Amino acid sequence: MTWSRLEIRQARQIHLKPVLEQLGYRLLPRPDGNYAITGLAHEIIIKEHYWNCHDTGQAGNAIDFFVKIRGVTFNEAMTLLSANKQPEGFTPQPAGS
Repeated sequence: MTWSRLEIRQARQIHLKPVLEQLGYRLLPRPDGNYAITGLAHEIIIKEHYWNCHDTGQAGNAIDFFVKIRGVTFNEAMTLLSANKQPEGFTPQPAGS
């Protein structure tokens, strides 16, 4: 499948927390709106559409997470993120709500 620049830009900016929770990942709240993903080989911290692994130095956007961490293809990542597309003006719920 061919993806438009707009679709790719939107997928990069999808907030990871709701997508990862829907996929069954456990997330622990951290300071400043960050979350740690539990149960992985390395600690990965997410915030909005961005992730960072201090152990390996890897980091990136939502697409990068699925390609680099989950090991899926770009098309598979786009399909997954497109299925979880968040509405315009999406505002994540604060921790503990």
